[in-house]
Amino acid sequence: MQSSKTCIQSTKTDRLYPCYDVIVIGAGIAGLICAAFLAKNWKKVLLVEQHSIPGGYCTSFKRKGFSFDAAVHHIGGCGKWSIVGRCFKTLGIEMDFYHLDPMDNLIFPKFSIEIPADLDNYIARLQERYPIERNEIKDFFNDFIKLYRATFNNEKSQILIDKYKNLTYSEMLNAFFKNDELKTVLSGQWGYIGLPPTQASAIGMCQMMVNYLKDGAFFPAGGTQEFANAISKKFIDFGGHVMLTSKARKILSNNNTVKGVKLEEGKEIAADVVVSNIDVRQTFFELLDGRIDSSFLRKIEEMKESCSFFLLYLGVGAGLDLSKLKRGFYHTSNDSSYTTDEWMYVSVPTKICPSLAPSNKQIISVVVYLKEGTYKTVNDWKSFKENMTLNTINRLESYIPNIKKHIEVKEAATPKTLERYTLNTNGAAYGWDVSVNQIWDNRLPHKTPIDNLYLAGHWTRPGPGICAVVSSGWNVANLIMKIGGN
Repeated sequence: MQSSKTCIQSTKTDRLYPCYDVIVIGAGIAGLICAAFLAKNWKKVLLVEQHSIPGGYCTSFKRKGFSFDAAVHHIGGCGKWSIVGRCFKTLGIEMDFYHLDPMDNLIFPKFSIEIPADLDNYIARLQERYPIERNEIKDFFNDFIKLYRATFNNEKSQILIDKYKNLTYSEMLNAFFKNDELKTVLSGQWGYIGLPPTQASAIGMCQMMVNYLKDGAFFPAGGTQEFANAISKKFIDFGGHVMLTSKARKILSNNNTVKGVKLEEGKEIAADVVVSNIDVRQTFFELLDGRIDSSFLRKIEEMKESCSFFLLYLGVGAGLDLSKLKRGFYHTSNDSSYTTDEWMYVSVPTKICPSLAPSNKQIISVVVYLKEGTYKTVNDWKSFKENMTLNTINRLESYIPNIKKHIEVKEAATPKTLERYTLNTNGAAYGWDVSVNQIWDNRLPHKTPIDNLYLAGHWTRPGPGICAVVSSGWNVANLIMKIGGN
């Protein structure tokens, strides 16, 4: 896949150092953020990425003048006081964002709800629609926001953490509400963490949703590749080095302490610290050959990766009216348990940023939820992709009549595609499942049993989503700088 606008290039071989303070494996967003903060603080940092572009899932590609976002379709927490906003300000990154209002739409078979970009307006709208539970709605959001804040400062809020850390999101909702439709609405964005509310952690759902509900959703000007490129460019401005299309083959260690990285072509580069922003199973069972504390390896073996998705990218010609196609989740069930739900998320990014397509043409992006175990049951990925493409376009046609006559570009990605570009096990979209036993203290820590080897990204804390991995990368950089005496 090819980048959209700004081109990030590898550092020339003759400029590479024989030894670095830190090598970061994987140029996903957490790896980029971690590397940028370290380079800003005068560390010699090398970023190694097996793909030809940085960003991980936050990338874009072009087809016949259409610029498609690969997997991330909007970002939370970009306001100046929120995580991404504060991070960009601290790093000195300037970037234009479109603030999306409404934040989302939830389309169910029997009703639909528009979620405004302002949380107070959303609460008022819910209270008007469900007046009997007016006070409970207020109490729920009070706890929801306090719980979100507690996850960043748990020393002062351990009571609230303890109250919810062992609850599913459904259990949390049931503690406040009786109305099933209200619980369905408040669960309607569960696709952002990939687990239905009966399985999803209350804390995990809170971490994901509050970023969107309180601060809104944002779309980077020029597409999501420009978000990743902006961080990459700042990292390079700070003196950081990048090796794209370069896969790490081994993490070198001696006496339980990392010594550097060996690349696929055989080149060994020394480093005092290594940060892994890639699949954890690959990190410990391939790059380290499993040479590590057996109890830690057993924990990894017992953990379960998240769901994956089918993604459809359509470039459509002039004349197709998409004005009534709402951006949001299209659910097939009204049931708050969502046990039979086969949702799809539809967006039209050219409504926000027309320059992503040729003049008067538009893009439709669709994410389709795939149930647990899909990856292991598919024998013929080509047929699977063809069938999913046809079925998804047929579903779209019920909302956009005659869409098939206007399609000029048609691309699709399966879990196998996601695995190929990110090396995530089974094309996992969110690292580990965000279940009760895999969130908060149960998720892998940043520090590992190998001295000076750290984990960043959605396989570690706090969890999945751009805000979370920005926080993860920032936290790991601070840990490294603290140990280094800076």
